[in-house]
Parts: sequence; C-alpha cells; structure tokens
Amino acid sequence: IQSSGLGGLKPNTVILGWPYGWRKCEDDRTWQIFLQAVRNVTSARMALLVPKGINFFPDSTDKVNGNIDIWWIVHDGGLLMLLPFLLKQHRTWKNCKMRIFTVAQMEDNSIQMKKDLKTFLYHLRIEAEVEVVEMMNHDISAYTYERTLMMEQRNQMLRELRLNKKESMGVVQAIVDQHHQNVDAKATTKVRFEEPTADGDNRTVSNSAQETEPEPTNEVQPNERTKEDDCDNSTKEKEDSSEKEKACANEINNIADDKKKKLLFTQTPDEGDVRRMHTAIRLNEVIVNRSHDAQLVILNLPGPPKDTKMEKESNYMEFLEVLTEGLERVLMVRGGGQEVITIYS
Repeated sequence: IQSSGLGGLKPNTVILGWPYGWRKCEDDRTWQIFLQAVRNVTSARMALLVPKGINFFPDSTDKVNGNIDIWWIVHDGGLLMLLPFLLKQHRTWKNCKMRIFTVAQMEDNSIQMKKDLKTFLYHLRIEAEVEVVEMMNHDISAYTYERTLMMEQRNQMLRELRLNKKESMGVVQAIVDQHHQNVDAKATTKVRFEEPTADGDNRTVSNSAQETEPEPTNEVQPNERTKEDDCDNSTKEKEDSSEKEKACANEINNIADDKKKKLLFTQTPDEGDVRRMHTAIRLNEVIVNRSHDAQLVILNLPGPPKDTKMEKESNYMEFLEVLTEGLERVLMVRGGGQEVITIYS
C-alpha cells in the first residue's frame, strides 16, 4: 500500500476482498491481516472499498436492470454517492436506477432532511430517488442478547482453545511415545538360556549354541514366526493407539461442549457489545426490508477498533457480518477524509 504508485502518481483507493470463512478458521490471522490492511489504508488517507459476495457480481459483458441502493448512514464527504454515479457510466450498470436512503432518528426533521438532500442532488446533477428512513428506539430484543452471547462465547472458546492447545498436544504426544516404546520393546526382546550353576558358564554357552543351530527341515523357522507375531502385535498396537487418540479427541470435544453449555447460562454479555449488536441488527432489518431485491447495496464501512485485542477484532467482524446478512451483493465504502463532492466541481 505504501510503495504503490508511479513517480508522482499514487492511487487514492484500495479494494480489499472480504475474508470468507473467518468464523470457521481457528487461526485468527485470517481477520487480523484484513484489519491490519484496513488500518494501513486509513493511515495512508486512502479510500477503501470492500465488496462482499463478489462471486455474485455481474461480469463486465453482462447488463443488469434494477436498483442501486445507497445507504448513507455516515456523511463522510459524498464518496458514497459518487461511486454509483461512476458505476452507471459503464454499460453493465447503465440501466439501473439510483436510490439513496438516509437514516434519521425520531428527534430529526425527516421532511427537511429529504428536501435538503434532493436540492443537493439537483445541484450535483445526479438523478436519484431519495428516502428518509426513521429508526424507532425499540427495546433490545432477546434475539440481540442471543447473538451477542454467541459472539462472546466464540471468543471465550478461542481463548480456551489457545490455553488447552499445548495440553491436548501433550496428551496425543504421550500416546504416540507410549506406542513407540511398546514397539521398540517388542523388537529388541531376545530369549536367553541360563543354568543355575556358575562354574559351567562356558559349557552352557557352547551347549546353547549347539542346541540353537538350525536343522535342515521343511518346518517353519521360529524367526519367521516371531516376525509374523511382531507384525500382528504392531498392527494391534496401532489400532489401540488410534482408538486411544479418538477417545482423547472425543473427550476434549465433550469438555468443550460442556463448557459452552455452562457459558450459555452463566455468561452475561457486555453492555457495549449488546448496544452495538442491537444497532447492527436493526439496521440490517431495515436494509433487507427495503433493498432485498436491489442489484447492489452500497453502505458505509465502520472504522476498525483501536484496540487490537483478539476479542475486539472478532466482535468487529461479527458486527459487519450481522449488518450485511441476507444481502447478495454489498459494497462497503470508507472514505479517506479527503474526498469532497461539491456543486462547484
């Protein structure tokens, strides 16, 4: 990001792909790389575009008809309105209509807001429908508490997985070491012949050597039988060790499930997380209700948390998932602070 450009020319916009499957991945680097890139783009004062559902976007040769919905939640200089206008210059989006939604609270004058926004678009020569959506101050629902608890339980399980990772690896390693010891003991075992008298040691050794000389017979030699027995024993030991490993893994999973059930009844969600989750759920309900059939939904990308702890970053990713849930094509936009769209340009 810092070294891109050619001479005095440097880009002012960066496009980042959404990290799909970050919930299922135990490694937190999947979203840490994404958030670190977002922070670097913000520090460089560049604009940021994050498309979500990129597999459902049309090809450059396709033509789509419908609406491009812009949800202007945070007024950050007008880049959110300029992007769909530029998209409409391409033949793929040329036949689409622009609809701009802005969110108002109960104490705001929604009629005056709509009038001012229409006047602003008229001076910018941008044709678009304007709608002001009033969000009621609903009470926090039980569903919000449930989603927040699920989010915090996931963070708790990741922390415990990190703490118990070394212990679980130690259990598996102990089983493998025990298996290797058993195999080595079987392989190095030898039969020894001894007699109780101490003065006949040399005679004993020579006699035992004579007795153990192989005779030319057609019978199966003892060494071959011993090898077959060792193979059978090693196979049985491998099966036993694999069963022990499976039992160990099942026991670890059972312990994790028990802890998860206990957390469900004992953990109290953080008030700040509940409030942010409530906002994300309410916004998602309104957006899906109005823009479920839109060809493209463009909305503001909230800033990443300043705290770089794993829990805060995971919560931020969860909030974005909730905000865009149920939408097929989403483009999240975050301005760099230098983009200004005026009636004099």
